Amino acid sequence: MDKGQEHLRAGAVAADSSCRLVACQYLSGQLDALVTQMAGVRRNEDIEPVHQARVASRRLRVALGMFADCFGTKKVSRWRKRIRRLTRGLGPARDLDVHIAFVEAVLAGPAEGDRRSHPGIERLLLRLRQDRLAAQPKVVKALDSLVAGDTLAEMHGEIERARFILRTQDVPLQSPPAAARAASHMRRRQRDLLSAAPVLNDPEDAIGHHRLRIAAKKLRYTMEVCVPVFEDLLDGAIKAVKKLQSFLGDIHDCDAWIANLGTFIEQERNRTIAYFGHARPFNRFKPGLEFLRAERANHRRQVFAELVEYWQRLDEERFWSDLETMLETYIEIAPRPNHDKPDEPIHGTEEETEDDSPSQ
Repeated sequence: MDKGQEHLRAGAVAADSSCRLVACQYLSGQLDALVTQMAGVRRNEDIEPVHQARVASRRLRVALGMFADCFGTKKVSRWRKRIRRLTRGLGPARDLDVHIAFVEAVLAGPAEGDRRSHPGIERLLLRLRQDRLAAQPKVVKALDSLVAGDTLAEMHGEIERARFILRTQDVPLQSPPAAARAASHMRRRQRDLLSAAPVLNDPEDAIGHHRLRIAAKKLRYTMEVCVPVFEDLLDGAIKAVKKLQSFLGDIHDCDAWIANLGTFIEQERNRTIAYFGHARPFNRFKPGLEFLRAERANHRRQVFAELVEYWQRLDEERFWSDLETMLETYIEIAPRPNHDKPDEPIHGTEEETEDDSPSQ
């Protein structure tokens, strides 16, 4: 046995070869996606690199949690913590990018109400752009910290070494153990989502809706990791959960706008008083800010109603039970590798609990 094989077998808790290959293939793709965006994140000439880098970092964390035993749980825990720092470091910049794009679209769109709204909206856009410039050094610092720690290089080396060995052994992506493991992770994420669903009975439970959004996001990412095992059988389910996530993301954005606009109105009023000695000049900004706050509240009510209707339709169509049936059926008929000796059993631990904070 060569050194690479020794590392693969002795350096990590035993896991099924197909599971390891699924992990390596997915993680390799997400690492490439993250590294590809890093130069654009530093240049800050477009909003997409920050968005794509943040998504890739989240997907890496989800996949590492699912397959920690393939590389060693202590090592993976260290990787995940360092990548999580990047996710958090990119978060404020991404939120500001989204807010700036929205306000720019409002100003460029058809006039709403009267022109009295524009001064306040333009002042908000000015402050958002100032905040985004101030956030950029923190973004670069988060990137520098990840690179300096050699986390990405270490991950790449471990993953590609394992992937090469598995490919030379002609290991398939599909096997009963891989199907069982993938189904177990999806079931867990589905249970988390369904257990959070009662918050849909309360239109005002913003914290509960945010938790439901996080659960939907984790289920979707988990499904995407498992696509090589189930092929196109997950296409419809991923599309449905992605739509749920979109509704919930829109609602969360509205909640953030409503809260932040209240804070911004108070801060801008205080700035005006500090500069002029009184608040009268602020009156020209207030109509636009109040208009945006009312618009976001109305939009939230509309999207929440659409979300509840969509959830009810999924229930009526037995979406969740059909997904469970598909998973059970596929495990029974999953392709079996044509190897002389059986695959190693899975002895890995459950994935680490994902620790997204409400700010993410």
